[in-house]
Formats: sequence, C-alpha cells, structure tokens
Amino acid sequence: MEAKMRAITMMTALLCLAITTPLNAQEAKTQQSKQQESRTPQILQEVEVKAARVVDRPDGKLFLPSAVQLRHSANVYQLLAMMPMQGLKVNAITRSVTPVAMDGSVQLRIDGAKATANDLAALDTKHIRSIDYIDNPGVRYGDGIKYVVNIHTRRSTRGYDLGLDATNLLTDWRGSNTVYGKYNTGNSQLALSYDFGYKDFKGNRRDETADYTLTDGSVERVTRNDLENRDRNFSHNIQLTYNLADTTDNVFQASFATSLDHTPTQQDVRLITTQTLLPAAVLSSQTATQTERSRDFSPVLDLYLYRRLGSRQSLMANATTTYIYTTAHSTYNEGSPYAYAVDGHTWSLWSEAVYTNRLKPFTLSAGANYQQKYVDNTYTGDVAAQTKTITSQVYLFSQLSGSLWHFRYTAGLGYNNLHYRQGTHTYDFHFLRPKVNLAWTIDKHFTFSYSYEVSQWISRVAMLSDTRIRQNAREWTVGNPDLRQPKRREHTWRLAYSAPSLYNSLTAYYRRNPHCNMALYTRTADDRFLYTQTNQRGINLFYVVDEAQWTVVPDRFIVNGNAGIYRCLNYGDAYKHHYTSYTGGLTAQLFLGNWSLVGDFDGGYCWLEGETKGNNSATLSFQVGYQLHAWNFSLACLNPFSHNPRIRKAELINADLHKTDVLHSRNDGQLLSLTVSCQLSGGKRYRNVSRRNRQRTDTDTGIIK
Repeated sequence: MEAKMRAITMMTALLCLAITTPLNAQEAKTQQSKQQESRTPQILQEVEVKAARVVDRPDGKLFLPSAVQLRHSANVYQLLAMMPMQGLKVNAITRSVTPVAMDGSVQLRIDGAKATANDLAALDTKHIRSIDYIDNPGVRYGDGIKYVVNIHTRRSTRGYDLGLDATNLLTDWRGSNTVYGKYNTGNSQLALSYDFGYKDFKGNRRDETADYTLTDGSVERVTRNDLENRDRNFSHNIQLTYNLADTTDNVFQASFATSLDHTPTQQDVRLITTQTLLPAAVLSSQTATQTERSRDFSPVLDLYLYRRLGSRQSLMANATTTYIYTTAHSTYNEGSPYAYAVDGHTWSLWSEAVYTNRLKPFTLSAGANYQQKYVDNTYTGDVAAQTKTITSQVYLFSQLSGSLWHFRYTAGLGYNNLHYRQGTHTYDFHFLRPKVNLAWTIDKHFTFSYSYEVSQWISRVAMLSDTRIRQNAREWTVGNPDLRQPKRREHTWRLAYSAPSLYNSLTAYYRRNPHCNMALYTRTADDRFLYTQTNQRGINLFYVVDEAQWTVVPDRFIVNGNAGIYRCLNYGDAYKHHYTSYTGGLTAQLFLGNWSLVGDFDGGYCWLEGETKGNNSATLSFQVGYQLHAWNFSLACLNPFSHNPRIRKAELINADLHKTDVLHSRNDGQLLSLTVSCQLSGGKRYRNVSRRNRQRTDTDTGIIK
C-alpha cells in the first residue's frame, strides 16, 4: 500500500508540473539561441551516421532511410517493408506489422507516441528522418510486447499538412476513409483527424459439428450450418491534438479523441440438426436465428510532458483517462428462446513517469506506472447479473543498457502489484519481472544474442467476472473470479548475419507457462457443457524460425522469406496434448519509377490452446501502385484464385465434447480493393522534435460474450 501511495504521489506531482510549467517566449528564445550555437557539429554527426544507414544499438537497430527509399515509398508501410527488421512481417497491402512467429504483439510509435493505423496513414514519408527498431523491448514496455517500431520525424516550424487516405473494396461493402490536417506556427502544432469505417458483409458461412457425450453414455451430434449471414458495422473516430514544443528539450502535448462504434445488425440464420449416433437416429431439425446489436462510445483524454534536464538527463510524464459506454443486445432461439442485454460503464486511468540518464558507460532508465480501472456491467433478460470490478496496478522498473567491447547488453528489473476486487472475491498479486539481453558481435557480419525474461499473463477482465452466458442449447461461457495471474519464463537465442544485400536470422525460442490460465470444459448433471478458465498445470512452447531479406537490386527489388517449425505441449489437469506445426511465407517487392508491385504469400499458422487446435489458412495477394505527384493509387487483390476461401478451422478435442468449426468467406475471395491517398503540405523549415509519449487507450469493457 505504501508503494501505491508513493507512486500516486509521484504521478500527481509530475502531472502538475506538466500542466503548470510555462514555456514562455523568452525561455524559448534563449533555448533556441543555445541550440543555434551547437547546431553545426550535430548536423555533421548526423551526416556521418546517415552514410552507415544502419546503426547497432543495445536494444536493436537504428535505420536511416535513403532519399531513394523515401521517394519510392508511397506510404509508411512500403518504407518499413524495405527495412531489414528480422522477426517482423510488414504487409503493405493490409497495412499491418506482425511478428513472424506470432508470439506477441508489435507496438508502433511516431516520435515516441503510441500510434494507430490512422496515425501512420496520416504520416508523410518525406517527413521521416529515422526508424528505431527494437527487437528486445526492456522491462519498461508492457507484457506481450515483442517488438517496438518508433518512427522519428521532422516537424515544420510553419506551414500545414493536409491529407486523405481512403481504402474501399470494389467487390464488397467495406472501407476505411481518413482525412486529416495539421497546422504549424512557431512552437505550436494543431492537428485534427477524422476516420469513417464501414462494413456490410453477407458472405460468411460457419459450419459446426459438435458431438456431446451425455451423462447416460449416449452421444448426441448437433450440426449448425449457416444459411444466411449479415454483419454490418459503422465506426467514427475523431481526434484533436495540440502540441507545444519550444525546442527538443521541452514538449507538452494534449490530445482528445472520441470514437463511436455501431453494429446495427449481426445476424446468423442456421440450420440446426440434432441426432444420436448410438443408436443412429435423427431427433430434430430446425432453423435458428441469432441476432446481436451493439453501440460503443469512448472519449479519451491524454496529457504528456517531456523535459530535458541538462545534456544527459530527461524526464517524461504521461496520463491517459478513458471512459467507455457500451450497450448490447443478443437473442438466440436454438432450443428455447434466449435473450440478454448489457449496459456497461468502464472508467480507467493510466499514468507513467520515466527518468533517463545517459551516462558515458551506459544509459539508466527508471520509472513508475500506475493504473486504475473500474467496470460496472449490468446484464438483463435471461442473464440477470451485475458485475462490478475494481482493478489497480502499480509497476516500478529500472533498466541499464550499453555496450562494452564487442558486447551490447540490456538488463532490467520490474516490480508489479496488482489488486483485484469483485464482490466477495479479492486478491493482491505481487510479481518480479527480470529481463536481460546479451548480444555478441562476432565479426562485421555475424551477431549472436540471448535474452531471458519473466513476464505475467493477464486474463481478459470478462473472464474474471462471475457472469454466465448461454452460447447455444448445450453450451455456456462462465467467468471465474478466482483466476490467478501466472508467470511465464522465456528464452530466446538468435544468430544473425548481415551484409549489404542479405540479412538472415535464425531464432530459437522456448517458453514455459506453469499454472497458466487454460480452458476447462465440464459437463453438469443435466447435460450442460460449461466453458471457463482455470489455473492448470501449464503450457510449454518451442519454435525455430529462419528469416531472410535479399536486396536483389538496391532500393528497387527486395525479397523476404521465412520458414519455421513449432512444438506446443499443453498439460491440463485432466489432459495432455502435443502439437507440431510448420509455417512459411514469401514476399517480393518491385519499385520501377512511379510504379510499385508487391506479391505476398502467407502460409498461415497453426495453434494449440488448451484443448482447442486450429489453423488460419494460407493467403495469396498482389498489389500494384502508382504515384502521381501528391497522389498515390493502389489496387490490391486478395485470394485471386479462390471464390470462397476457408479462413480458419478449429477443433475441440475434449473427452465429453468434440467439435469442429470451419469458417468460409466469399467476402475475402477474389477481393479487390482500391486505395487513394493524397498528401499536400506547405512550409519548408523543419526541426527535429522527439516526443517520447507512451499513450495508452483502454478498450477492454469487461463484457463477457
């Protein structure tokens, strides 16, 4: 408790400093004058580094894109795809950055600020000066973050930026359209963006076969096949940001965003057939309809301050508050009519302060993070329940990073205290999170690295509730407030080869999750099948992945490939499952003048979690793009040789319940999309501004579905 109070006190003081510290004109003029005196040597140093193009750092690499790369990149994703970022797969067609091994998440940032897909769409590539690629995020970053990509830009001291980024399907009703504007004058920047997304799909079809072993020993088979499907969704997102930066030494930013997500129709009409296997007999056949509709409204306020304290020290403070209002209604008439409605309210506060001291032998970082979350969800109808949860978390961390001879190192330690309360259920969880990474530069081509960390796996808030929701006539989803947050231990070995035209890395990874949260299916005396999560024996994962990037023609023709093998071992309290899978992919990019051509094959991936194994199917896509002055046009095709491709397949292998679930989608078959973007700007004076914001937006409503 004392640690919580100290952290809260420090957050409050730092945020007050952020709001009350003046950045008057006289201070700005003095600091700008100081910078003018030291500007010449800094520019010379940057020119020298730019010649190297790639700079090794203790936690990753720094890329400095060439003028040719910037000129031939129609958007940020095309530029990222040119960079040799081992472990990451960049798809310029889907505008996504994902880990090749699918073992975590990627955090994207612009000038240190956590960025969304819309933020990247609004970024003009000619404003980019460098890219930080962190393949060993320290203890400062959240759990599950495997990579961080931070894009550094130059900001205009005067002028404007206007832009449009619109992607719409030509073969179906789906799109995302963003318009934005930025105005710079002196030390201030005002930015406004609006995004409208829509979807109206009718081509998804699920086929499910479930075998239920009943208490009397008989087996009942139920098939659920979609006859009709419609999924409509509309989203509106608007964000207003004010940034005040007198120099790179002082930055204050305030951002207000609000989003509205509306699903007026989500409907499935299914043919339900029930029969017994022993003896074989058809019991019934019916048509059932499942409908859902929902609406989410969420305003977010973010305050951020960065101050440099002398030549080597800096202090950052950030606070984000979020409110989410959710209404949802669901009905299903398989067996007997069933309906429930949810009225949900979620409030959260996320705050952080980080101190950094760039000493000569190493860099020291230390900080504190405090989170508070309150969830109040009321269920009515056939589900009559009210779920109130309070979660608070204090996280303290420190980290050292540097280089010594041929070695680069990062070592850190974090302490986490998590308090959870729902009704009569309450617990305090204390957790130590050490992490260390060592990299040995063998010679100018080969580097070997090893990392070890202990992290925690936090369940969704919804699974911590005591609410029970019916899925169909036989199955229910039940929360478990007694879940505990387990530890997981991770080891990573990597051998990397780098040359001017070829990058290759061989990665081996081992993860042990003892007493982790795993799925549990139980059968009741009246033949109901309940799905929940409990802390069971554990999951072990091992994989080996090889990745390569071959620059056939510099800045013109680039080929990326990967291949891997995975071994997963699940140990439940009543079962043991082992699974081996393989994956691979190939991407080729060609840039010819104003034209760009991209071909991508993704072999998909298989997975095993608890008693469910499945796979996401392979995909093939092509894209052709053309740049005309400030305009960019891109035509993409997904699954060109498949009219109704299989998207995924899952199989439940429980002793009492065996189920297969297959999803096909005509909406993703022979899909054509057109992207039109335009970027207009005025103003020619730039300066580098470093905003090391760690913005967090809460999206977890705690609603069980």
